Amino acid sequence: MARSNLLKDVVSSNISLENILLRLKIILSDLEDTGILKWIEGEISGYKESDNVPSYRIIEGRAVGTFFVNQSVKYNNVLVPLNFTKLTEEYIQEMITLNVRDGISTIEKNLNSESRDKLGRPIPTELCHSISTPQLQIVSMDVMYAANDFESITTYVKSKVIDIILTLEKNISIEAIDTLDISESIDKSPTIKREIVSVIHNLVYNDKSTSVKMGDNNTVSRSKLGSFFKGK
Repeated sequence: MARSNLLKDVVSSNISLENILLRLKIILSDLEDTGILKWIEGEISGYKESDNVPSYRIIEGRAVGTFFVNQSVKYNNVLVPLNFTKLTEEYIQEMITLNVRDGISTIEKNLNSESRDKLGRPIPTELCHSISTPQLQIVSMDVMYAANDFESITTYVKSKVIDIILTLEKNISIEAIDTLDISESIDKSPTIKREIVSVIHNLVYNDKSTSVKMGDNNTVSRSKLGSFFKGK
């Protein structure tokens, strides 16, 4: 069976995933489905703070930093034992969790950069001090994320894109896909349009997006943590 150029380009290491998504956006615009286009736009341009981030874009990091134990022994650039801070388990989970809102091109650039193994975000000094205890004094801290977690995002999106293109190839001519214009094909058969939309929705939204929420049982005021978590 002949394959579209778009599908061939997906598996090519010479074509960026952003380029593929942009071309797919043009093709799928003929379906006139806001849900599908919203997903593609989120992957291309990034997700807004008001958007629910898909579950595959929610990753967990590790707290690494400099701290004193019992005001005497100093540790540098090691895992911080957050269970000995003033934070509850819920707040700890919130601190190490990252909702990756960047567009796919930014993720790919970070993975291709020299700092791919140093991806993280700093914790404000004020916050480090406010969650410290007499037994554990945190001087500085960063939440670091593994490159593999970001690679899993691009792999997931690429897999979904392949599934979508395969769906199109089963229902639309290869020529129409290669010319980025499937309007004539779906106009001839509204049934095909509905079937394609249904299948793509199942592919994209087969798992519910999740978000981490903070509870009320905390020992550190929200005012101190709010600005940090708001910028996630």
